[in-house]
Amino acid sequence: MSAKDHRVAVGRELPVDASVAFAWVADPRTHPRFIPLTRMATPAVRGPDVGDRFTMVSGPFVGRGAPGFPDRMVVDSLERPSTATGRVGSTTVRKLGPVLLGDAGFDVEPLGPGRCRVVWWEDAYLAGPLPRRVTAPLVGLALRGMMHVSLGRLAERLAHRTA
Repeated sequence: MSAKDHRVAVGRELPVDASVAFAWVADPRTHPRFIPLTRMATPAVRGPDVGDRFTMVSGPFVGRGAPGFPDRMVVDSLERPSTATGRVGSTTVRKLGPVLLGDAGFDVEPLGPGRCRVVWWEDAYLAGPLPRRVTAPLVGLALRGMMHVSLGRLAERLAHRTA
């Protein structure tokens, strides 16, 4: 079984230009606005670039300062979409632990002016003594639900911006 066998992906069409959707999903500073139970633990003054490191913290009440589990990441790739040329935008991060390892990213496909499709994918597993083949399916199950809810929240926020 290859690592790709444990990749989970959730997609959603959004009523905004691909560049707008990409700005939201590629920039970890916006993630707490649409990913539940998440806050950014490392300050960032600008949008992401390849090589940037950041930490998100997830858990109940983290938005109020409660502790949660840290998810340390580094941006491995970043390519902005182009509606004019039909180029798909993509960003990939590598998860550095201490709880989750693996890769994750967003692909943003332009579908024309004012429309795009966002696909959030994760290939993550628990760091620790159990093998990846054991933990990846369980992590994927939890991630799929969270990703579905998060993309729904993103759609709501972006719809309010264009209304």
